[in-house]
Amino acid sequence: MVEEYTQEVEKRALLDRSEYNKVKGKLEELGASYNGIAHVKDVYFCKKDAKSFSEVEMNDIGSFSLRLRGQRNGNMGPAEATMNVKIITKEGDHNSWEEHETGIESIDEASAIFKAIGFKPFCTIEKDRSKYVLDGTNILLEDIEDFGLGVEAEIITNKEDSDAAKEKIDKVLAKIGISKSDIVEKSITNRIMKEKSYF
Repeated sequence: MVEEYTQEVEKRALLDRSEYNKVKGKLEELGASYNGIAHVKDVYFCKKDAKSFSEVEMNDIGSFSLRLRGQRNGNMGPAEATMNVKIITKEGDHNSWEEHETGIESIDEASAIFKAIGFKPFCTIEKDRSKYVLDGTNILLEDIEDFGLGVEAEIITNKEDSDAAKEKIDKVLAKIGISKSDIVEKSITNRIMKEKSYF
């Protein structure tokens, strides 16, 4: 049985260093809960016969991203590994999708499995991510290797409540100085993939 809360709703904005510092300061001023910093390495997979990003870009209902993530929280302890899939549920909606994720023991073995069943890696993204919670919304400040800075706000909900979650995210982002006009139309990941995909 699929869990009720499988819809991830998120919005994101690109920041320069001054904006990044202002958002961080605003989060602290508003009393956001700080949950530490993590180093994240994401590897995205697509079907082996794909030859361009346009072939794998999420847009149509049922299109998906398939990701393996290694994450180390702070400077201590072992890295955590997860497998994740995000599936478009509304045509062209890059702010809400069905999401499933589970822990895995080995990224190398999971990668070998994906390759054995017809997938290949096509994009790798590394970033340092500072995690906050404000008004029940996860706020992630990101320093993305060889790309830049950004902020992401996300809520895990169900499909029926995704529009309400989008409205809540808009309000939370406004509180920390991010207007609707600052929101990236699709996603920061989408922009990075357009620049850095390899086929």
